[in-house]
Amino acid sequence: MKPSDIQKMHEAGLITDEQRQKIIEHFQLKEDGGGKFLAIVSLIGAVLIAAGITLLIAAHWNEIPRGVKIAAGLLLMLGFHAGGWWLREVRGKFRKTGEALHLIGSCLFLANIALIGQIYNIVSRPPNAFLLWWIGIAALPWLLRSKAQHVLLLIAFGIWFGFEVNERGGLIYCESQRQILLYALLGLVYLGAGYCLRRTPFSEFDGVTEKLGLFAFLIFVYPLTWKDFFGGWENSEIRQWFFPALAAFALLLLAAGLRNFTTLTRQWRWTWFAALLGMMVFMVTVWFGCWQLDHTGESRHYFWGESWSYLVGSLALFVFCLLQIQIGIQERSQFLVNLGVTFIALDILAAYCDLFGSMARTGVMFLISGIFLIVFGVYLEKKRRALMKQIKSQAAEIKP
Repeated sequence: MKPSDIQKMHEAGLITDEQRQKIIEHFQLKEDGGGKFLAIVSLIGAVLIAAGITLLIAAHWNEIPRGVKIAAGLLLMLGFHAGGWWLREVRGKFRKTGEALHLIGSCLFLANIALIGQIYNIVSRPPNAFLLWWIGIAALPWLLRSKAQHVLLLIAFGIWFGFEVNERGGLIYCESQRQILLYALLGLVYLGAGYCLRRTPFSEFDGVTEKLGLFAFLIFVYPLTWKDFFGGWENSEIRQWFFPALAAFALLLLAAGLRNFTTLTRQWRWTWFAALLGMMVFMVTVWFGCWQLDHTGESRHYFWGESWSYLVGSLALFVFCLLQIQIGIQERSQFLVNLGVTFIALDILAAYCDLFGSMARTGVMFLISGIFLIVFGVYLEKKRRALMKQIKSQAAEIKP
């Protein structure tokens, strides 16, 4: 429970100002600003310490005996975890610093895996090392209730996923640029997992999981708005079965997690689910080559180019971001609103770059975009006035 959660309850009129203050004092809740600053500084310090240890060992690598290398690596890893446990659980006053020490210990586990592989010349698939790392730290976020460990766990899985996708002969190997669709789907899996974490004993992990998932999804779905993304994929090696299976898993998580949206009406929950489903359907059509250019026959020239695919992608992303902004307003999430606005701007930029060409096509583009900006500006102004009026009316109702 965070002070911001108590503040939301107070703004909704569920508790009085006196009750809000008593809850904060009883549970000894602190403001988020200082804690976030200390967490950032501690994480930066943890990265610097881990890098420093690695460089010092590398500088004297050939002079260190094999057994000493392994023993030193294990002792360092266990020592950092022990120090983190003592600061967080025994002392109880330096939780952020202890969390940073635990983070160093988890990173050193990956270093030990690489160390043992290098010493004994173990030839193996690179993804296996990251999978072993992910398995080794999988329990730590839940045992330590650490957001930093949880983020590291998600990143570790993402790194393994990326290596596995590029490992020739693997079960999920994908040779072409189509692999970014897999990364976008993985973002949706994280997003659905974050939704499912709501209203659970580990609800403190939901926010960071949702943010990381949605950010990854938008980053990797953005290339679908580029004209040059869609090319000939006839000779690419892919596992056709994996994408639908991962899409079904993501859809299941999203459907189960959306029930935990308490601030949204049933209509908006279905709308948000439909937006996610629509983007997923579009990615499925891209995966199976529905927008693939035909290079076998004679060349075809359209006014907008050889394929309409990037226009569909641009429109789909634009509509999705508009709905995301509306969800962010209802959820009172600045992250959702800011991320949606950012990708709308990037989408418009991509559309401009895609549509530049002949004078006729550029002229039509300027004409359409000018009309759109005027109409969209009027809509935004009306929406802004309605939101301001709604906020003022809610504030008036809360006041005694």
